[in-house]
Order: sequence, then structure tokens, then C-alpha cells
Amino acid sequence: MKLLTNFFSSAATKRPVTTILVIVAITGFFGFMTTQAEELDTGFGGEIDTPEIEAQGKLSDYFGGSGTQSVMQLVFEGEDVLTVEGYETYLAAIEVIENSEIFKYLVNDPNQGLVQGFYSPIDLARAFNPMLDVSKLTDEQFKQLYKSTSAQMPPEFQQFATALLSSSYNEDEVTATAGLGIITVNSAIIGAEFGLDGAFVEQPRLEVALNKELIELSNGFENIDLAGFSLSLLFGDEQDDFLQEVAQLFGAAFAIIFLVLAFIFFIKPSKTFGFFKSSRRTLADIFNSLAAILLAILWMQGIGVVLGPGYFDIIGAPNQLSQISTIIILGLGVDYAIHFTGRYREELGLKNSVSDSATKTLSSVGVALTLATLATMVGFLTNIVSPLTQLQDFGITTSLGIFYAFILVMTLVPAIRTLLDKRSERKNTIDTSAFASSGESLFNKLSASTSIIPKKLKFIAVILILGISGYGYYGFTNISTVFNFTDFLPSDSPTVKTFNTLQDEFGGGFGETTSVLVESGNIATPEIHNALIDSLNNLASVENVLVFSGNAAAESVVGSLGAMLAPPSANPQAPPQMPDMALIGQLGSYGVQIMNGQGLDALRVSSTGDVEGLYNYLLETDNDLFSTSLYVDDKNMITAMQIRITTSAGTSGAAQIRDDLYTAFEPLSNLGLFVGVTSDNIVTESVNELINSSQFQSLVFAILASMIFLVLYYLIDMRRPFLGVITVLPVAAIVLGTYMGMYLLEIPLNPVTSTLSGLAIGIGVPFVIHVTNRFRETIATGIEPVEAIRTTLKTTGGSLFGSAFTTMAGFGILTTSSLVPFQQMGTVILVSIGFALVASLMILPTFLVIWANYHNKKTAKSL
Repeated sequence: MKLLTNFFSSAATKRPVTTILVIVAITGFFGFMTTQAEELDTGFGGEIDTPEIEAQGKLSDYFGGSGTQSVMQLVFEGEDVLTVEGYETYLAAIEVIENSEIFKYLVNDPNQGLVQGFYSPIDLARAFNPMLDVSKLTDEQFKQLYKSTSAQMPPEFQQFATALLSSSYNEDEVTATAGLGIITVNSAIIGAEFGLDGAFVEQPRLEVALNKELIELSNGFENIDLAGFSLSLLFGDEQDDFLQEVAQLFGAAFAIIFLVLAFIFFIKPSKTFGFFKSSRRTLADIFNSLAAILLAILWMQGIGVVLGPGYFDIIGAPNQLSQISTIIILGLGVDYAIHFTGRYREELGLKNSVSDSATKTLSSVGVALTLATLATMVGFLTNIVSPLTQLQDFGITTSLGIFYAFILVMTLVPAIRTLLDKRSERKNTIDTSAFASSGESLFNKLSASTSIIPKKLKFIAVILILGISGYGYYGFTNISTVFNFTDFLPSDSPTVKTFNTLQDEFGGGFGETTSVLVESGNIATPEIHNALIDSLNNLASVENVLVFSGNAAAESVVGSLGAMLAPPSANPQAPPQMPDMALIGQLGSYGVQIMNGQGLDALRVSSTGDVEGLYNYLLETDNDLFSTSLYVDDKNMITAMQIRITTSAGTSGAAQIRDDLYTAFEPLSNLGLFVGVTSDNIVTESVNELINSSQFQSLVFAILASMIFLVLYYLIDMRRPFLGVITVLPVAAIVLGTYMGMYLLEIPLNPVTSTLSGLAIGIGVPFVIHVTNRFRETIATGIEPVEAIRTTLKTTGGSLFGSAFTTMAGFGILTTSSLVPFQQMGTVILVSIGFALVASLMILPTFLVIWANYHNKKTAKSL
């Protein structure tokens, strides 16, 4: 440790120009590497090994995502949408859609209509009475017409219309606060026309343009709001919105920290050190400190590229979580500069030369900063045990950012400072007496006042650590885990608000689809085909699965086959179509036993049936339809099938419907096939469960890793390993206290707040190490432990207050973010800093005094 601090001291005081030039060269390299960074990866989950996430990845590989068609939902909202004005909005929306650029890519079947929605009873009434002018009806007449026509519709049509009404629908009074209209986009046509960019660029652009027109349309209606929703809308501008938000928050944090540093570094003017000199010195120290931190952030981003895809491939592409590292390094790194500058000024105030002041500062504060940096890095690196690759990458990049901040504060800051001050020293213009006091004097007095606890009120420290830790553990075990894939989108986004309406009023919306992947070496067997029918029959009794006339709304090879035999008609009053006898005969040749059952059971095959021939025939007959359900591998074997089920479980019911669907598909899983149930909500739930299960492991690992590190250091340095335990005990209180704050403030665990263990240690360890290190220095002079701790708190405690104030000001800006995780993170960090101050100023000093008293004076003096 001393060799390292001596190296920094030599570089800063003897070779400052060389040191600066080396830093400039390294900065040039990392600056170039940042230009090679990949685009932001907005996915979450990575290579997590769960059947649900595995199934989602395979479905994307096998079937290109959700298939050749996608749904865009039109959400009508108001005090009551079942009104004449609501229907007029609906008709106007159809006109807008017909004139939009996306219209030619929409599925517009004459038998089904362009928009399928909750107004279908009125559409049906108009179809039978073309002279009906809805605009001339009163709202009461409109409701009566809706009710009477709906009652005449077959049950499946009636259930479909009802399913598109919000949970507030009152059937007797015919009122509802929201309703859905559905338009279907033929993504295959877009993909064929625009290639790979079709699904990822053109379709989102077309849907965003249509949505803007629909919102503008609804502005012309007094009581009805209209907006579209689709995943393309939700994530179309996500990357730009997120990066813009991060940039704004970083800029605000930077400005606030600048102002706080101006207060901390300000030197009170005197006769020999006027306001101009004071201001110049203050600004110089501010810019010197912030320059080092900004370079640390640049280096961190550069090394992220070097370690990322295309180079060492140790971490993944930049992700939303890793972008938060910039704000963390800004908030934590500036503390290093505060401690260095505070101690350096103190040494100058003692009439030491510039070189001696820098050397003593680096040898004293440098040891504490080195310990704090290594322990903080250990804390953040504990994220590598997380099952989430994004958390692993976050831990690696943030720990390196902390390391770079330490290196630059130990080299660049003292090198620039000594260059400037040596010049003044040669001219004999440096006024060392001006540094005897600074803007931290108020903080010094506040921290010194806490020395009453180790002197007379030791029981307070014991009560605090036991109370905080105990209640913190209770809070930790009772914190909920909530992660929504909209967390990283602005909460005031119109599309996010529409999404929330779908979650609240429609259980996720009619567009919620839960997919089931069934995979094996060969799925085209009679046993698997019939087991699929058994599984589909089981769906009818699963809660939150949409059911029409006893049949679940599920797309599968069996369902599509049934649609071929009995095509649906948009007119419920029309007589059923005659069966296609040629098709029936063809299917019979493959062993389909149409005459031996009803519904799906009529599509079972005999034990000797040729299912492989059947599936190949279906793919040849209508590849666009059946290729969304059957996957043929490169050996022409049918190895996987997809079943897409219309559900309405939303985020709250994701775990339940996942478990229920696994039960429903047991006829297939019992045959030894891979069955994976997946959807965005289910994957989100999988992430939640992984975050929850890994938290205790991360917490224990983080604390133990920091403790082992400090125990080893104090064992090697001074043969007092228990001092490492004493130092880390308050850190446990900081971490658990932060969990307690989360519990009381009802802040859940999510991918951002799950970084808490490393973050709390990153905040807490530097605080306690600075106190322990300064206490060691002070007591080694022969001062009694109580007086030594008072001196420690009066000096280092002031810097701790300054660091806490700066960090709180910087991170506090996160609470103003429109992104929920940032708001929560800002609050959590404020709580963590509060407990760090309590632990370092009110808990640790008492234990240090007890520890010192345990040893005799001779031993204490040798510390």
C-alpha cells in the first residue's frame, strides 16, 4: 500500500508534466474507443437460464418473433365510451386509418372488417339497416340499440365484443369508461418490401405516424380520448428517450455538484487573501476535481468498449443499467477529490511546503482512498454473481470507473495542483495561513459534536446498530420485487399511459399474447398431435385465457386446421358454409378422424396416422398461415411448434397464468417434450424472481467480501485483523438500513435498486475507512482514544459531511427523473448516504474507542 502511495506521490510532485502527458495519451485512446461503441441494448434478461426466457429466444429464432401479423390496439377512453360521440370518434378513426400510410399493410378482410372492436353490435345494426343514422340517436337510444343487437348475436361474437370493454363495463346500464378497437398489421408484407428494416424501422415509423394522427383526431372530440398502442409504439423511440433522460440528469447533477463544491472549497477572504484570490483558488480546485471525474467517466466508457463485443467480449453491449454508472461515478468520484483537497489544504495550513503537503496528503489520505477504492470495487464486483448479465456488466464497468476516479484523483489532481502551487511558492505568493480554515468549518463543528457518544453515551451506538440492522433485515425480507419493461420509459409518455390503461382496465389488453413453445426431435407424431388437442381443451378452464363458446382463443396448427374446415364469417346471421368435402377426404387420408368427435376432438388422428405428411400438406397448402405454428429445421424435420394464446393476465397475474399453462400442457410435457411458456410479462416475472432470489446471496457476499479484504489488510499492515471487522460492522448497518428505508418508503427491488448492495457498500465503505484511518494516525501520537476520536471527527468528519452533502445533491436530482427506476434510485441513495453518516459518525467511533481501550497504551501507541 505504501509503495503505491509513494509512486503516486513521486509522479505528482517530481514528474507532474510527464504524469499529465501520460494521462492525456490514455484519454486519447479511450476517447477513440468510445466512438466505436455499439448502440444501446434495451433488452433485459440476457442469457438467463429459465424455460420462459429460453422459449422466448427460440420463438424469435424459429418464427421471427410473434409471427407474420401483429396487433395494434386503439384505446378509447372517457367517462362513458358507449355513446353517440364515442361511435362518431370510432368512425372518424376508421377514416383516418383508411387514409394513412400504413393502410395498405393492414389486414382488411371483407368478412371481418378493418377494425374489430367493442362497437361491433352497432356495426352489425348498421349492416342490416344501411339507412340507420347513428348521429341522430340520443345516447339512451344508442345504448338500447347496442343492448338489443348484442343480445341477438351468437355467444362467441357477444363475448368478443364484451372482452374489448374495460373492467368498468356495466351490462345493465350499458356504460364503460374504455374500450378497444383492433387493427391487424401484416408484418410479412412490410418485411418483404423493406427487408430486415421492415419490422424494426418501417413498421414502428408507420405506427407512430398513425398514432399521432389518431391522438390529433381525438383532440377534436370533447369527451373521448383516443390513442393507439403496440410494442412498436412503446419502444420505437425508447433508446433516444432514455439517453436524452440520462444526459439531462447528468447535466443537472453536474451543475448541482459544481455549486456544492463551490461552497465546500470556498476559502473565507482575509486581508492577505482577498476575494479575488479566494474565488480563483476555489474555481481552480473545482475544475481540477471535476476534470478528473469527467476523465474517469470517459475512461470507463472506453474500457467498456474494449471489454465488449468485437474486442475482448467479456461484457455485453452498453445497456440501460450501465448508463447509470456515469452518474454514480460523478457522485462517488468527486468525494475522492474532496478528501484530497481538504487534507492538502490542511497540510498547507500547517506551513508545510507544496511538495511536503502533497506527499503527506497522498501518504495519508492516499492509504484511506486506496482502501476505500479497493473495498468499493469489491462491493460492486459482487454483482458478477447475479444471474442477470446486465447487473454483471454494471458491476464490472462501475468498479473500473471507481478505480479510474481513484487513479486520476491520486495523479492528475495533485500533479496540476502542485504545478500551480509551486509556481506561487517560487514567487512567494502562496498564503498558507489562508488554508488554516475553509468552508468545511461548520461541518467540522457538527461532526466533532458527535464525539459525546463514544465519550459518555456508548449505549446509543449499540442501540443504533442493533436497531437499524434488525429492522433493516425485517425490511429486506419483506421488500417486494417489481420489474416492468416500461420502467426505463418516461412515465409521462402518452404511450406508457395508454399501456397503463390497458394493464388497469383490460388486464394487459386484448393484444396480450402468451406463447407456448413445444420442441422435440420430431413433433409430427400421432401421440404428440393428440396430446396437443388435450392441452388446448384444458385451456378452456384456465383463468385469464380468453374463451369463445367453450373454446380458448389460441392459434395453433390444430386451430388453423379447424379454421380451414369451417372459415369464420363476419356476419353472425349468415348460414354456415358448406363443408369442403375434398379437404375432408384429403385429411382423412392422413388419419384425421373428423367423424369421430366434436370441436377440436374431431381433428384427432389415429395411432397409425401420418402426422408428418399432414403437417407438410398444410405447410404446402398455406405456408404463411401454418409456418407461424410449425418450424422445419435444416434437415426438413418438424421439430417445434408454437401455440399463441390470447390472455388477459397482465403483470400481476403473469406468475399464475404461467403456472396454470404449464399444468394445462402437461399432456405434452409428460411425453418428455420441452414446453416453455413465455410472454413479456412472464419473462418480466422470471427476472423478478431471479432478482429476489439473488438478493440475499449478493448482500451476504458483498459484506463478507469487503470484510475479508479489510481483515487481510489490517492483518498484514498492523497485525490487527479484528479492526477490519470493527470497520465493516457499520457498513452492514448502512446496507440493512437502506433496505429498511426502501421498505418504509415502499420502494421495490428492480434491476436498478437491486444494485443496492454494491452501491450501499460503495457509499459506506469510504466513509468508515476514512474515520478508521484517521483514528489510527491520531491515536499513534499517544492521545487517549476518546480524544483521538474527537480529533478524528473534527477533521475527517468535516470532509465526510462535505462528501455526503455533495453526493446527496448530485444523486438527489435523480428523484426528479421521469423514469421510475431513477426516481427510486435517487431516493435509495439519499437514504443510504444518511445511514452512512450515522454509521461513520455515531456508531463506528464508539467501537473504535472500545477496540483501542481493549489494547494497552503501549500497543495503541504502536498503531
